[in-house]
Amino acid sequence: MGVFYRALGCLFLFVSISSFGQMPEKKFYDRVSSADAIKFQDKLVSKEDVVKSDFDLIYQRMEWQVDPAVQYIQGAVTSYIKSRETGLLKVGFDLHSDLIVDSVISNDGVSYFDHNLHNLEIAFKNPLNTGEIDSLTIYYHGIPFSSGYGSFQTNYHGSTPILWTLSEPYGAYEWWPCKQNLSDKIDSIDIIVTCPKEYSTASIGVLVSDVIQGQKRIMHWKHRYKIAIYLVAIAVTNYAKYSDFFELENGEMIEILNYVYPEDLSKAQLKTPESIKIMGLFNNIFGTYPFADEKYGHAQFGWPGGMEHQTMSFMGNFDFELIAHEMAHQWFGNYITLSSWHHIWLNEGFATYMAGLAYENLLDGVWWPRWKRLQVERITRYNDGSVYVVDTTSIPQLFSGRLSYSKGAYLLHMLRWILGDEVFFSAIRNYYNDPDIANGFASHEQLVAHLEAAGDTSLTEFFDDWYYGEGHPVYSIEYNKIEGTSVKLKIYQETSHSSVNFFEMPVPIRVYNNTKSDSADFRLLHTSNGQEFVIDPGFVVADVKFDPEYWIISKTQAIVGIEEDILSGEVKVYPNPVSNILNIVLPFDDKVLSIKVYNANGAVVLNYTHKKQKISMRHLKSGVYIIKILTGNASYEKLILKD
Repeated sequence: MGVFYRALGCLFLFVSISSFGQMPEKKFYDRVSSADAIKFQDKLVSKEDVVKSDFDLIYQRMEWQVDPAVQYIQGAVTSYIKSRETGLLKVGFDLHSDLIVDSVISNDGVSYFDHNLHNLEIAFKNPLNTGEIDSLTIYYHGIPFSSGYGSFQTNYHGSTPILWTLSEPYGAYEWWPCKQNLSDKIDSIDIIVTCPKEYSTASIGVLVSDVIQGQKRIMHWKHRYKIAIYLVAIAVTNYAKYSDFFELENGEMIEILNYVYPEDLSKAQLKTPESIKIMGLFNNIFGTYPFADEKYGHAQFGWPGGMEHQTMSFMGNFDFELIAHEMAHQWFGNYITLSSWHHIWLNEGFATYMAGLAYENLLDGVWWPRWKRLQVERITRYNDGSVYVVDTTSIPQLFSGRLSYSKGAYLLHMLRWILGDEVFFSAIRNYYNDPDIANGFASHEQLVAHLEAAGDTSLTEFFDDWYYGEGHPVYSIEYNKIEGTSVKLKIYQETSHSSVNFFEMPVPIRVYNNTKSDSADFRLLHTSNGQEFVIDPGFVVADVKFDPEYWIISKTQAIVGIEEDILSGEVKVYPNPVSNILNIVLPFDDKVLSIKVYNANGAVVLNYTHKKQKISMRHLKSGVYIIKILTGNASYEKLILKD
């Protein structure tokens, strides 16, 4: 086990403190496995204690010595802090108790330090006044505790060792002393990593130097933008390196630097050029890549998904959707970071939707319809779940692919449908350019305020239903022809979860003629169950489709042309299979006298002896049933499948 020793004593370094503040197979796996289905009861979840809120981190220099073949770290982390109060006498850092603090030194002297219960408290000899800056260096070593998705991980690709870090959401303090929160970005950082000479280190920002000294390699990366704690990262192995470039309108180039496994080099070189087109798209829609004067990059690592480390995403593969998703985070997640894990959709919903926008606008748009369909199918697979994360200590809830990612993305898509493209994208650009959150943290409420201002509307009910509420609407439509080419529609809605009584939404309807050579689209504001609408497409309607372009999270139980069923003299029972409500449509001049539903054993499980044309089968078990309907004119018997 390799260990390096730093002589005790002050270490001074002049620091310029900046004021910068076929469809590709979906490889973006949910960040949840059975091993991760735990609660982080002892984690620091977005709240600072009194000590840590008393100072700002304006600079950190991380000096680490690692070997990718060994689960071990030795480091010296120098922090420049600015006091927020008069008489600041002690500060606190988060550092896992498994790591051993060797010493702490500061420019003006340290009277003591205490490392206990993952908290490192450091007391100065002399207090700091408001606005005063001091520096301190923490020397430490040990075997990092690794939780979540591998906050500090060693493994192999082929027979070659690799080390990587992935600190989101609560893992940074498990391998280096930091302020584990969502309220204080580090203004500027330097990362200096020493490792065996056959390996290279991928990291944040711009590579300043790459030096071989004997059997060691020292690489120095600098980053002069504010950065959230969980976005600091290193990856170390025998990387092959190459660059793609995106040219801005002014002729300047943004480097897209790629660190990949040598055995995957040729495959990666075929795939990463897609990042040039994706960056061009995001620049056009939202604004220029926020770290353009440094770089963007990819570093291959041993986890199957991806992680959006600032200016260098760690990638399990180089498929189109993963490239788009992780790059999108540089705008939403990194430059603008969520201020609470309750609202992780501000990161993951945005990045997922931006990957969808890449499908809409690139690759000839051929995969956009399929992307939308798959998202809706994924979201509606279950009837519950809110995008708002109630329990931020639950990793499965935080990184729910169905809710934080897909449903979060579709909230944006539905807002686009409600507000219209011009207003929606203007609102998102205003949010991105808001000086109060630029290079900082944003709240859910700040996003909503921009959406409401741009649309000159209130979105309270929308977010109450779709964000805090659970589930989705289930629609049924009855239609019949009236005079000429006019059609009367009656739209019914059930909700899949009791937390929402009704989803008020403009709904998209498309009608066709009998040869489907002609169609017309209608946008109908649906505000009550069974609401009636009269439309006239200018041709005889032969078919009706609900939301064919997938604008809304929903399921459709059935669409029934009532007139045709009535004229046939038959009873229409739908939907079949049925999940919740079974609808019964009778011929003219008839009425229900009784309804009985029998299970497979012949036992009566539902019995109605009064007029009723909608019955609930919600509480019946899945299986085959027989429904017997007695009307004034006849009796009918049909087989029903309950799913």
